[in-house]
Amino acid sequence: MRKVLILLVLLMPVILTAKDKKKTPPKHFLPGKWVEVKRTTLDSVQVPFTDTLFMTFQIRDTFTYRERNGFVYRGKYTVDDDGHLDFGTVSYDIALRRPKSIILTNPKGIYYYEPDTTADLGQVVIEKEDKILPVTNIDQMIGHWTVYKKLADKDGNFPDFDVQIKAVYITGPSSGPDMGSLYCGNDMDDNPSWTIRSLGADQSLECTGKTQRFLKVVKCQKGEMVLEEAGMTYYCKQFK
Repeated sequence: MRKVLILLVLLMPVILTAKDKKKTPPKHFLPGKWVEVKRTTLDSVQVPFTDTLFMTFQIRDTFTYRERNGFVYRGKYTVDDDGHLDFGTVSYDIALRRPKSIILTNPKGIYYYEPDTTADLGQVVIEKEDKILPVTNIDQMIGHWTVYKKLADKDGNFPDFDVQIKAVYITGPSSGPDMGSLYCGNDMDDNPSWTIRSLGADQSLECTGKTQRFLKVVKCQKGEMVLEEAGMTYYCKQFK
């Protein structure tokens, strides 16, 4: 019995040192671009995928997150003491974090990332304009517009998914009292949540439906339309 007590006394500093060495994960990632290179189930069975995920960590807690040729989500992320990474619209647990490798998990699978050394192929680049022309008539906006990029406000806050715009159909006054439709969230093609009623003198689209909304038309020229609403900016194009 005495030998056991002596052994416990001798081991106590080792146990306490090991406990002290347990560190909480860093709250921020180093700035850099990452691309998904492998995806598996939670049982480590490799699965094919085409919706490659791209992540860019910027200074401190800002990020961009997108699928190949998909929407670009921009905002702030958090990492808690348990290594839980939260982008706001999606979250993961950090399984591995090394200079050349990041492994993330969630209930759907395991995602393997490596540094992205390629150019941003497939991402739409907005060309600079010398002058943005005013939009004085809704006829200038007629067409089927698809949102290809969304930017959140400076605090990185995204609205609820069911109010996030994904497409805008503008038919103009020739189609009757309604000027078009606004598709959001999981709206089906034949069931938009909002109807476009008019374009005001302040370049705002008045929309009625689940709620009343006013979308500021920042720009509509050369095949691109930019809308703003409550801190969100939507970039739209007419894809052929």
